[in-house]
Amino acid sequence: MAPKTSAKPEDMSLVARRVIVVTAPAGPRRRAGYGFGPHETKFYEGDIAEDELETLVTAWRADPMLKIDFRMEEVPAPAKEDAGE
Repeated sequence: MAPKTSAKPEDMSLVARRVIVVTAPAGPRRRAGYGFGPHETKFYEGDIAEDELETLVTAWRADPMLKIDFRMEEVPAPAKEDAGE
């Protein structure tokens, strides 16, 4: 039997990134200019300005038909640029 190999290169590093996941399990909903359905709609840290995000989350939380989850996801770290180039 051949040895198992890692799917990730050893030099690849991961970072945690905050994500807000909104779903509408009962069917389509529109709130605060965004449409939601049974599939996950993800908003990553930095996609929306912090002050606007607070207003949006408040509006989404006011709708009992929306499910809002706050998660941390691991994503590849941004590539480091060489300073000498």
